[in-house]
Amino acid sequence: MKNVIKNTAALLERTFRSARSDIDTIRDRIADLQAERHLVEMAPNDLGTIEREIDRAIEAAIQTRPLFMPFLVRGEGYYLPVAGAFNTALQQNAFGVFAALDAPRLKAAMLAALPKDGITAETRSARLAKIDAEILSAEIAEEVACREMERVLGADMPRRIDANPAILLAPDGEIGMGSSDGA
Repeated sequence: MKNVIKNTAALLERTFRSARSDIDTIRDRIADLQAERHLVEMAPNDLGTIEREIDRAIEAAIQTRPLFMPFLVRGEGYYLPVAGAFNTALQQNAFGVFAALDAPRLKAAMLAALPKDGITAETRSARLAKIDAEILSAEIAEEVACREMERVLGADMPRRIDANPAILLAPDGEIGMGSSDGA
């Protein structure tokens, strides 16, 4: 009888370790997917998107008329030297001044300093949707495994601190488990 109890205890121990290992594997996969999601979120924009944004910024800066010096036009009694007015304009809106002076070279200089291997908004959105679906699937698998362990052990299984509350609160049937009453 002692051997039966000893063997049963050893079998339960191996089963628990195996089940716990499965949960840990799922959690590792979730962590990897979350890291991948972060990389996709932080990936630079594609060159076309960057170029359009620079064009918009240059156009907006030029529209502010950064080199307009009204005292020159009106011949006001108060005279600010042109060099001083230019320096003031440069201090107040350097980007606008450079845009007004030579927009193509400003754009080229900015593009030269930016990454060339970015992704489009559509690609980013598609990748994030795919990763989110994989995360959801893994989180459901994790919750199913935790609930099954709880039923077998009769004790609570710890959840990840960042577990999806909608999955934690979902009834068994919504996450693909049979009900706990056998129905």
